[in-house]
Amino acid sequence: MTGGRLLVCGGPDRDARLLAAKLAAPGRRTAAFSLPTALQLARDALPDVAVVPCFDAPPGQLLELLAWWRDLPVHVVFLLEADAAAPAWSGLRRFSGLDAASIAAVCDILAVCDDATQAARQAETWREAFIAAFPGFIVACDRKHRVAFANAPVISRNGHDPVGDPCHKALHGRDAPCPWCPWDLAESGQSVTMEIQSPLDGRFYSMTSTALRLPEREPLLLSLYYDITDRNMALSRLKSLNRDLERRVGERTDTLARQAGDLAEANARLRELDSLKSGFLATVTHDLRTPLTSVLGFAKLTRRDFLKDFMPFSEVSDKLRRKGTRIAENLGIIEAEGARLTRLVNDFLDLSKIESGRLDWNDRVIDPCAVARAAIDAVSGEYEQNQAMALVVDMPPQLPPLCLDPDRLMQVLVNLLTNAVRHTGEGEVTLSAQSLPGKRLELRVSDTGPGIVAAERERIFEKYHQAGRGDTTPVERRGTGLGLAICKHIVERYGGSIRAEDRTPHGTAFVVELPVWTGGGDPSAMPEITRPEPDLPVS
Repeated sequence: MTGGRLLVCGGPDRDARLLAAKLAAPGRRTAAFSLPTALQLARDALPDVAVVPCFDAPPGQLLELLAWWRDLPVHVVFLLEADAAAPAWSGLRRFSGLDAASIAAVCDILAVCDDATQAARQAETWREAFIAAFPGFIVACDRKHRVAFANAPVISRNGHDPVGDPCHKALHGRDAPCPWCPWDLAESGQSVTMEIQSPLDGRFYSMTSTALRLPEREPLLLSLYYDITDRNMALSRLKSLNRDLERRVGERTDTLARQAGDLAEANARLRELDSLKSGFLATVTHDLRTPLTSVLGFAKLTRRDFLKDFMPFSEVSDKLRRKGTRIAENLGIIEAEGARLTRLVNDFLDLSKIESGRLDWNDRVIDPCAVARAAIDAVSGEYEQNQAMALVVDMPPQLPPLCLDPDRLMQVLVNLLTNAVRHTGEGEVTLSAQSLPGKRLELRVSDTGPGIVAAERERIFEKYHQAGRGDTTPVERRGTGLGLAICKHIVERYGGSIRAEDRTPHGTAFVVELPVWTGGGDPSAMPEITRPEPDLPVS
């Protein structure tokens, strides 16, 4: 509130309390006080309108109250006699004969003035805060290009207040108006934003201009300047870096393209060499099978005839007996190594056919129990030769059928069972099977041997890799290093998986998982599974 002071002389409403009640209105608090009480009243207890009767009060007390309430936001209505002398006080308005309604009207006018004054003060506060907070230049110019207002940064830049100076001279050091001056566009109602470089200091500014229309004044051009020199320099550096980066990326892309071409050419050559290697191995191993079979057969026949027909005559002499025994042992070595070489040739041939896609797959619905029994029969000879080994079969009487080549499944089981007996030495090997969730079947070959270290359980399925079991590695490696690789190819061909696991307390378990057959047909009508042919590859 502005704190209006009304001196009502000779009004019809002499009762201060009754007048205060009549002056009360929504949003306006009124109260009546005697002059002594008003002089003692706390400032935070003031109403919006105070009515103070001063009929018998000396002029000195009224002046004291006016001084006490100086600049306080409260409207005061002083009631005096009609012929009372009014004290001389700035801002004291004297009215004669006003009734309550007229006094209320004056209070309403004062309230409107209060609102206008408050709005003006808020607008001024906003303007001052904006001008103080804006880091750039704020300039207002008239139509004759003269500065009408400049904020503190402009004054600091020029060394004096440029009001009245030509704006083009004060801001840019030009003798004539700037060619980019936006006066015409701003006067048409547009807000104009542009980037300029000031000739005065060479720095870049983002300038936003608009028309400023003040009451009872000619329009002004209000312009805000924000220094963007550092930003432009950063953008320039960024563009330079981007160009350099694009150049480097282009060079690297060309290099990679050339290298990709070289790699593609080398890959094609490697594929060609691999194809030649596979064809060579297939041809050589195929051509070796017939002479190896003959060598192995004649070695067996020669050893048998030698033991039968010549060894009995060596009893006449210790020398002859020793030589005969040595010849028989040498023939046995030829026979064993011939068998091992035959297995190696068969493994090479099978792996070459699998990798080249030339292996015949005779897929049909089979009973896994029948294939397992055939595999057990095929390896029973090796277990019978080792009295310290036991083969344990833990399989249910019935298992879900599989759809695959039975000879290939038996090849997998024979490989796993043979590897187990050769690397275990003594103990037991267990063949077990069970159904798994998700329509899968598990076949597990476990042994009680020294086990395989964790770092090699994945590598043992690579070609030519032979893992040392436990803390010792046998001096004689009887395998080819291809058997488990062949098993992996066969199992994965049917959507299955094979892995090696550690067995507690010691040993290794090879686990084969295969999807079960879910189609039609009668598994009981499947053909009988027989023992494998003598040249079945086992490593």
